[in-house]
Amino acid sequence: MERHGSNGAGVAWRKSSYSLPEGSCVEIAEPSGERVLFRDSKTQNGPVMAVSRGTAAAFTAALDRGEL
Repeated sequence: MERHGSNGAGVAWRKSSYSLPEGSCVEIAEPSGERVLFRDSKTQNGPVMAVSRGTAAAFTAALDRGEL
């Protein structure tokens, strides 16, 4: 996992389907074949977390199974 100070400008962000309606949202971008970026939608100029595609898939699978 890498943490970036940049806001991931220049990539297409989308809100996660796991986001809550009251505004607690995670946004996701996939700028390359191997990287997935995550950021807090409330702090779009804040830090960006970059993980491998495999790590992102394992994370969402754990959410689907109710493990997180």
